[in-house]
Amino acid sequence: MLSTCNRTEIYLSGDLSINEINEIRVWLNSFKKCNCFTSDEYFYVYQGKEATYHFFKVVSGLDSQIIGEPQITGQVKEAYNLSHDSHSTDALLNKLFNYGLQAQKKVRNETFLSDGAVSVSFAGVELARKIFTGLGDKKALLIGAGDTAELAAMHFLEKGVGQIYIANRTFDKAEVLAKRFNGEAFTLDQLPWVLGEVDIVISATASTEFILTREVVEPILKKRSQNPLFIIDLAIPRDIDPELDTLDTVYLYNLDDLNEIVQMNLAKRKKEIPKAEKIILQHVHEFVQWISTHASSQIINQLREYFEQLRKRELVRLRSRLPDEGMEHVEYLTESIINKIMHQHIKLLKKNINNPQLYEQYLDFLFEMYEFEKK
Repeated sequence: MLSTCNRTEIYLSGDLSINEINEIRVWLNSFKKCNCFTSDEYFYVYQGKEATYHFFKVVSGLDSQIIGEPQITGQVKEAYNLSHDSHSTDALLNKLFNYGLQAQKKVRNETFLSDGAVSVSFAGVELARKIFTGLGDKKALLIGAGDTAELAAMHFLEKGVGQIYIANRTFDKAEVLAKRFNGEAFTLDQLPWVLGEVDIVISATASTEFILTREVVEPILKKRSQNPLFIIDLAIPRDIDPELDTLDTVYLYNLDDLNEIVQMNLAKRKKEIPKAEKIILQHVHEFVQWISTHASSQIINQLREYFEQLRKRELVRLRSRLPDEGMEHVEYLTESIINKIMHQHIKLLKKNINNPQLYEQYLDFLFEMYEFEKK
């Protein structure tokens, strides 16, 4: 079972009737406490090859709200591990998951589907990395303690920034966020001092007035010995006076600048979709081939066991009628007959393995003829 911000999906192994599918829809409504799962507008059912293609697209980020979103892979892994640990998967689902991860890895390595920042917070971090050769010895100041500031802090830590400071109008909120990221907390009144210590500033408050003005920043620059100050304004309305952009050693970017970068990166990702889909289709083909081989092994093993049991039962009946010295020849003869019959079955299976329709028909015929149960 996979549940993300915009999907809840159940992957099942086995044949389902329409009634069983409807029962799942009703159960989902009850579990999620909503009625959308009975609506054909939102509910969908994929089977066989179509289901495989869909799953590979999901795990590779092609079916995400943001194309190439890497978080979905982790969510799929978590969902699979939960099912696997509770003994809810079989050989088919295990292989589906493994082939899906192989497809995702190849898409990531051979396309630009996950390249470039597609959120303004991450775009700001990527810009900082371009301006500074490395972030390990840099200090970042986040003005504000809301969700946007928290997300920016996470991105900076992931990219190895040396130190994080949090400044907020309410010191308690700044302190809570600072503890989460092993940083230091300050009030807005302390900004003049903090600005002299940091290299990067990201501001995201709900203030109706400028948090930083030219009058505040210009005197501080004289004490910074020409060290550049990189400032990102993520607030609406703006936190940073646009006049700061006219100052030497100040690099100021706002939401419009970052959105432009994001849109460029999204367009770049969209161009990679055909290449990614081609990779996914190749892995779908390989998975279908595995299913065919797996089904062949299953039916062949069942046939061997069936004929061997049949042969042994008939030999038991014959033992009382034949002399012991002749049983060795009878054993050899019956084994030879069984092998010849098996050979014809295997030959026909291999002959049609590249013709899925005929192959499935022949498999179904064998399962029905010998009354075998599909595993």
